Amino acid sequence: MSVIEKTKKKRKMSPITLLFIENYFYWLSFGLTVVAYASFFVHDFYKGKNIPAASKLYGICETFYYLSQLFGNPFFGVFADHFGRKNTILVIIIAASVDWFIISTARTSIIIIISRFIHGFCDSYSPTVSSYMSDLTTQDNFAKKMGMLHGLGGIGLISGLLVAFLLSRFGLKNQHLFILSSVALFIDGMFVYLFLPESIETKNSKKFDWSRANPAGSFKFIFKNEKNKPLIAILILDIIGGTCCLVILQFYLRMKFHFTEGNIYLILFEASLFQIFSMAVLLKISIKKRGNKQTLIDAFVAQALMNFLSVVATRGWMFYLIVPLVYQFVAFSVIQSFFKNLVDKKNQGVLFGSLQFSANLANVLAKYMYPIVFSYSSTKYHFPEAVFIIALICSLLGLYIVTQLDEGKYFVKKKMQKLDLNLNINLNKKENLKKFEQD
Repeated sequence: MSVIEKTKKKRKMSPITLLFIENYFYWLSFGLTVVAYASFFVHDFYKGKNIPAASKLYGICETFYYLSQLFGNPFFGVFADHFGRKNTILVIIIAASVDWFIISTARTSIIIIISRFIHGFCDSYSPTVSSYMSDLTTQDNFAKKMGMLHGLGGIGLISGLLVAFLLSRFGLKNQHLFILSSVALFIDGMFVYLFLPESIETKNSKKFDWSRANPAGSFKFIFKNEKNKPLIAILILDIIGGTCCLVILQFYLRMKFHFTEGNIYLILFEASLFQIFSMAVLLKISIKKRGNKQTLIDAFVAQALMNFLSVVATRGWMFYLIVPLVYQFVAFSVIQSFFKNLVDKKNQGVLFGSLQFSANLANVLAKYMYPIVFSYSSTKYHFPEAVFIIALICSLLGLYIVTQLDEGKYFVKKKMQKLDLNLNINLNKKENLKKFEQD
């Protein structure tokens, strides 16, 4: 009897439902800090006087965060396969809680960089949750379930944004929101410890392999299959093309259009609503009606459109242009489903850890490059839209590679499976008939 079957007898809620609840609280805590973290650099470090410099410092801190993930993701991918998904998620949540508490008391950028570096090493939440979901689903419904998970995460994000907005209206400072996020993560960790079941039998799990728990091991694992190479290129271009707005947008809106904190909360609230719709509804419909490849094409078209319009949009239109960008979450879920059937279940943790490692390579580049390019907008070469042009080029390159993919190499169509099954049945019938005639 599997761990999941034992759990179902003890609890009324399924493991996937419990994971949905945990995911909601995790993203709620993240929503509390989305605006406050950028505002922290603008107002607490530079007193609102030098927004490009604030974006540059923000980019440096986040570069260290993702740089440490290059080492942490491979480690925790192997860690999750050996010690279990539940224990890994618990470690990740505790590290995040400690990080936000330290930032709430930080007075120098060095302390923030060190705290973010440690948190980044431990932050393998997305690949670990993906591995957990992979343990419980088939290839056919993995992307749909991940879409539902991301959609519920969007609801958590909205909840966090709404709470943060209301509390900021009552005079709570950025540091107070960081502490509140730390407490919310602690509660989330207690929920994981008390209620979330393990998804794999740790007794029968793979041994901890140091040869794969490092960046070199991730490279070797992810590139040993030729089918992975175009997918990795698509993943990296998707992140570089989409991360631009996630990194720069808040600073860009403050500097060019003089957006207030309330305006930014409104835009992110709107984007989160569309994320819920796109992940919970559009992903299911699109994959069923149009297939995985066409869904991926749609996502890159939406991303490219967002980056192009960001260059030419006026202040009023900026309230709506972030909507297409949210479709990139659809792209990430579909890319994961392409990879899912290329390895067995015992290697899912290593797979998603390696995927996150590749994603972090793109994040390190984007988090460092975009703020540096954007910081030049305070000089005589005033062209802040340059970051969106770079992102647009990446989106178009990703779109081209997707169009060249052969979907049949990654997915076995249900009709073909039925034909193979019927063929085997007919062959068995003929063999039995021959034996009967001979007798």
